[in-house]
Amino acid sequence: MKQPFYIANNRPLTHILFWIAYLLVYTGVHADGEDFFLTYFQIELQKLPPAILVAYVNMYLLFPLFFIQRKYVAYSLWAVVLLFVASVVGRALIERVIEPLFYADTTVVEEVFIGYLLLKSMLWFLSPILLFTLVLNVFRQWVDQEQYNQEMAKEKLATELNFLKAQVQPHFLFNTLNNLYALTLQASPVAPRVVLKLSELMSYMLYDSQSDTLLLSKEISHIQNYIELEKLRYTSRLDLSLNVSGDIHDKRIAPLLLIPFVENAFKHGVSNETNQIWVTIDIKVKDNWLSVKVENSHTGDELVSSLSNNHNGLGLQNIARRLKLLYPNDHELVIKKETDRYLVDLKIKIS
Repeated sequence: MKQPFYIANNRPLTHILFWIAYLLVYTGVHADGEDFFLTYFQIELQKLPPAILVAYVNMYLLFPLFFIQRKYVAYSLWAVVLLFVASVVGRALIERVIEPLFYADTTVVEEVFIGYLLLKSMLWFLSPILLFTLVLNVFRQWVDQEQYNQEMAKEKLATELNFLKAQVQPHFLFNTLNNLYALTLQASPVAPRVVLKLSELMSYMLYDSQSDTLLLSKEISHIQNYIELEKLRYTSRLDLSLNVSGDIHDKRIAPLLLIPFVENAFKHGVSNETNQIWVTIDIKVKDNWLSVKVENSHTGDELVSSLSNNHNGLGLQNIARRLKLLYPNDHELVIKKETDRYLVDLKIKIS
């Protein structure tokens, strides 16, 4: 939770400046012309001690003990007691200390307990201080609660995003290891290339993907590495097209957000096909909007909904949830299944 605001990060200085402002405001309100400003300033200065007493007892004792605990009746009763005590203290200081010491020749000492003077002090001079400090404390409590709620919401969001992102990494790693395993069984000469690409994928997932955002160009490089692995797997059966256009170099995006659509195109779209297969990926940036279209051939009867329920990991529900959390009002996602193809059309507003 954020610390309260203090001028120059100095708490005593902030309080001193507040009371100086209080004196000037009250003097300005009550003074009748510039000739009487100094006179009324001295009068307000005499009334300062009971005002300080009311302010700090209310802020640091009555408010936390009663008001914040919703003991409003008890708070009201103790507030009246505080106003009365502060009025008596103020009268005692003026009549027994200040006037005999500084104005002995021009004033007559009066009784401290004069009813209408005490009531006037309570209602006219001290009640505004009590009300102001009460409102100030209520406002500060509301601000603190809002900050707390925002921090909890951010923490919850970060936890959920980290959980969703954590699901992505083993998903791709296991798929790639399965591909590598199949190649090693065949004693394929391309297995070393797979190991190299796998190391690049792991570097991305272990290091680059830990940040909240990264350069779009790095995300595209990760997609290219994944595609290279799939090309090694499908060889000449795969007709693949990857098109990138627009200014991608200074744009940023959340990591591991695009690759699941590409991976799903291979895993659920073409992995079971025995004939010639194709995958088309178009990535374009225009006017701060990222457009990603992934299309793949398909001749089976598998439903799009199965993509979000596969037992091996992430699914499109995960990605849809991350998009909703990261870009709540700045994305569009359309998934279509047609007779011979799957289509994913994603648009994200990026910076």
